[in-house]
Amino acid sequence: MAAWLRHCVAADGDRLFLWTPVLIATGVAAYFAVDFEPSLIAALAAAAVLALAFIPLRQRAAVAPLAAGLLCVALGFAAASLRSHMVAGPVLERPQAGVLTGRVVAVEETETGTLVAVLEPASFARLRIAELPRRVRVNIRLKEASLAPGATVSLRARLMPPPEPVLPGGFDYARQVWFESLGGVGFAYTAPEELEPPDGVTAMLVELRGRIGARIRHVIGGPAGAVSAALVTGERAAIPKAVAADLRAAGLAHVLAISGLHMMLFGGSVFWLVRAGLALVPRLALNYPIKKWAAAVALAGATFYLAISGAAIATQRAWIMIALMFVAIMLDRPALSLRNVALAAILILLWRPESLLGASFQMSFAAVVALIAFYESDRVRGLTSSPNRIGLANMPRRIGAYALGLAFTSIVAGAATGAIGAFHFNRIAVYGLAGNMAAMPLVGIVVMPMALLALLLMPFGLDGPALWIMGTGVDGMLTVAHEVASWDGADSLVADAPLHALLLTVFGGLWLALWRESWRYLGVAPMLLGIALWGAAPKHDILIDRDAALFAVRGADGRLALGAARPAYAAEQWLRHDGDRRTPREAAHSPEMYCDAGGCVYRDAGQPVVTFAKSLDAAMEDCALADVVIAQVPLSWRARQECGADVVLDYFDLWREGATALIFDQDGKVIVATSLQMRGNRPWVQRKRKN
Repeated sequence: MAAWLRHCVAADGDRLFLWTPVLIATGVAAYFAVDFEPSLIAALAAAAVLALAFIPLRQRAAVAPLAAGLLCVALGFAAASLRSHMVAGPVLERPQAGVLTGRVVAVEETETGTLVAVLEPASFARLRIAELPRRVRVNIRLKEASLAPGATVSLRARLMPPPEPVLPGGFDYARQVWFESLGGVGFAYTAPEELEPPDGVTAMLVELRGRIGARIRHVIGGPAGAVSAALVTGERAAIPKAVAADLRAAGLAHVLAISGLHMMLFGGSVFWLVRAGLALVPRLALNYPIKKWAAAVALAGATFYLAISGAAIATQRAWIMIALMFVAIMLDRPALSLRNVALAAILILLWRPESLLGASFQMSFAAVVALIAFYESDRVRGLTSSPNRIGLANMPRRIGAYALGLAFTSIVAGAATGAIGAFHFNRIAVYGLAGNMAAMPLVGIVVMPMALLALLLMPFGLDGPALWIMGTGVDGMLTVAHEVASWDGADSLVADAPLHALLLTVFGGLWLALWRESWRYLGVAPMLLGIALWGAAPKHDILIDRDAALFAVRGADGRLALGAARPAYAAEQWLRHDGDRRTPREAAHSPEMYCDAGGCVYRDAGQPVVTFAKSLDAAMEDCALADVVIAQVPLSWRARQECGADVVLDYFDLWREGATALIFDQDGKVIVATSLQMRGNRPWVQRKRKN
């Protein structure tokens, strides 16, 4: 056993570098895991000290890996801390209304015609300059409204602080937009008035992006036009919700996010076209490095695609990966390798550490790592490689190899990303393999090449035929998605999983993928353990939303009974996290729940009596009969003392602590968990004063 381990360690020594991004990610995760804001100076100092200590230790084989590992963790922690300080900006403390003046950074139009705009405020209401958020997001639902990116506009709006999680441990939107320097969200009362026209290169690019998207939507039309525009410009707001739901249920939602797949198809098409064109000139093909020239042109094309697609974070990651690939070609290095993927991950984690928390980062790198590791096998490459000779006799084998490769790719990528998708979205696309097998050939062979051709022909007004073919391919993809989504159980919901289950699964997958020797198969054990622990997350017995407007109680049947169907967003999220397919309206009809004008009472045999009072008198009346009293109004100290309930929560408790959950343990004790407790004392968390 010891000899086997020594052999594996020695044989896989050249793959230690592949663990560098994993260790950096560990440091980033540690920064976000603590419940206080670490000192930036201390974080940078620790990284500097470990870097200096590593210099003399790097030549000592016994301690060099440990020193390098500690340095990577410290670098990740310091990078996250530094990034948080760099994006820091004012955040609105309370809802406010007034005149908003600012420069339009970006704008998208939804399927209903609503404009979603990001502005850099110059003034708002009565706020001082130092109190202005660096950016705000405004929804404009007025039909006569129009916005040009880069323009300075003025409008009346109501802005609010970014919303808190709808349940303890839930998705923290405020943390996400903190790293976008977004300090307020809201809606407009009036149509924007343009004060200054757009100017600058950025404004020109954004305008070009908008014109390309409008052209594609106009020529193709319908849902296919909206999806086609999203594949080129990244503007997904116009895609109908039903279409997005079908794509998600069919396992094709990844097609909508411009990421590695799109960048590879676009850049790869440019590379193939340029190289094929140059190869037609024998003098160039025989005497010059046309492969390197094609890689340089493809890199330029991928950069243009990045610019017109809006340069979203996922697209930036994809560009970094494909840029490394084309640079590797120009340097006569292997284009696709785990080393290049590791370099891309390192760059992204040090540049945008917050990306680690997003499903997009996790799923894209999980898929790429798994696929490259899988296709490293000589046996797999032999099964999926096409014959070198071209001819009708070899056509069946070519088709078979393509189909087998597509099946392997779908299975491996689906397995690598399935747990991550289930953790973040509580969904599993059961028939994702069928959806991808039927639709992805259309995307790879028809849609993306025609998108490239349409962009090349668009300046000359000759893009109509290419867009028609592209739209036909997208229509085919949507038909496949709708058919697969209609199958029974296509889109399965799963309840929340504990974080340690995901971490075990991911660690096991990395161990399996990053090593080459037989000890890699030890990674199967933590993967199986993580899957076994997937359903071990504690269930909330009572949930109360952050605005004291909604509550839910878990009944004897294990399902949540809602006190009302609204606020709809909170109710939908509670049911989704519980793996419950019912609608809020259905979950609000429970025989154990009785509601009237004064509030609600939940009674079930063997369960605590829970009441939700809408007035002070109703709350005091409930104190005599309930185990848990939730008051939608403030309660005085004296009223609390006189209340006979075991747990009393009023409006101010929820206002200060955010969404609250109660769990009854086996001893009958009540465990109270709040969003504020789970989020900690971080810069994106607003601390509200006690009254």
